[in-house]
Amino acid sequence: MPCARVAHELGAHACPRDMAQTAETLAASEGRLDLLARPRYRARVSPFSMQPRQTFSQRLDHRLRLWWAYPPRRGEWLTFRYRPHQLRERYTRRRRDEADDVWRCCALWQRTLINKWNSREFAVKHGARVPDLYWCARLPSRRRLRRLPEQFVLRPVAGTSRQGVYVVAHGRDLLRNAPFTGAEVRRSILRAGKMAWTIPILAEELVRSDDADQQLPVEYKCHTFGDVIAAVQVIERTGLRAQGHRFYTPDWRPFSDPMNTDVPEAELRNPPRCLNEMLELAARLGTAIGTYMRVDFFASDVGCVFNEFASTPRHFTPFCDELFGALWDDKFPSAS
Repeated sequence: MPCARVAHELGAHACPRDMAQTAETLAASEGRLDLLARPRYRARVSPFSMQPRQTFSQRLDHRLRLWWAYPPRRGEWLTFRYRPHQLRERYTRRRRDEADDVWRCCALWQRTLINKWNSREFAVKHGARVPDLYWCARLPSRRRLRRLPEQFVLRPVAGTSRQGVYVVAHGRDLLRNAPFTGAEVRRSILRAGKMAWTIPILAEELVRSDDADQQLPVEYKCHTFGDVIAAVQVIERTGLRAQGHRFYTPDWRPFSDPMNTDVPEAELRNPPRCLNEMLELAARLGTAIGTYMRVDFFASDVGCVFNEFASTPRHFTPFCDELFGALWDDKFPSAS
């Protein structure tokens, strides 16, 4: 080794700096590197290769901040924390016949799909069935509300956790188990805040359940990572609060872990008749989106019906956190 030759040539008390320089010269002359030689190039290290694997919840927290600037930082005003492009996104309606380049307006274009008008158009663009749309309006008039059929759904294009959602059948709100009136809808919009009236409201058909015993259709939430469906979460609901849930694999084997801590586990149930159609559509939409997204469906008497997208679900168990986090890291390591 050049190191031994350096010590022999310079003596036992040679300066370490001189030893390193001499070793580098000898190594270069022999056409190979030595441990004491200073590297000529600095290795390029991937920012992900040196970081510990993130859990699913950590990924979602990062997305929440990157996509929606939430939680707001100190001194960040709620009204002005968005860039102009983000503000335009919030009020832009996409169309199903628009080119892909129009939909992919920026690196974070997937957040526009959380708008329920855009999610409907995107789903139809990729071959999904959606509920019939009666109208879309801001602060709908009493006359417009009276002209709706006996069964319908009202929901704002923005919002989470069924806020402002009404599921009406024969004059009764099924989510709240109370009589429905148009005046109450208008009052709730006006009470929601100064800008709530600017958010459009969708009036859609009430999807009929494929289970005759269910007034509300069963919800099937596909956790998709591109073309991979990691799990199908089944939600049984009789009101605003879900009564129970259960996670299944795509081949309909129940997970032994509850996966979610927010809702109690439901009894096992048979797969819906439209399961294959649902999985195919979820994979197609997930591939088009190119990152994690929860794709929600209803199982109806006419087949699978698309409901909405969800970008930041919460309340996962440690097992689910690790499983989904590893899948996200493997499929889309650099995607938010």
